[in-house]
Amino acid sequence: MGMAGKSAEHTTVMVVDDDESIVNLVSGILESAGYKVLKAKHSDEALDISSVFKDEIDILVTDVKMDPFMTGFQLAQCLRLMRVEIKVLYISGYVEDEMVRWEVESSVAGFLQKPFNPQTLLERIQTQLAL
Repeated sequence: MGMAGKSAEHTTVMVVDDDESIVNLVSGILESAGYKVLKAKHSDEALDISSVFKDEIDILVTDVKMDPFMTGFQLAQCLRLMRVEIKVLYISGYVEDEMVRWEVESSVAGFLQKPFNPQTLLERIQTQLAL
């Protein structure tokens, strides 16, 4: 595979979703593909993990509509302040958020519609990491 940059086992993915079954599903797919996974149930937890995690977090996989504090888009913005290089893949049943749509169309971020299959998830992550 001609993947630019690092191999899966040297790639860290942060998965954030308030639905634990989604977090577990996505994490399971990624871990079986060799990725290192950080899991969070909401934006606050994700930011806490990011602040103590010393290594690079290569990509954020987040739901768009999440907790009352912050959308996935806002979480991505916060993480980018600390981790300029972080890539983003939004997962959602629908993109109703204009800013998310703009990001996806300008290919700053990827978007994956729920429900999705494992292969599509992995492909989408590869695409974002290669940007």
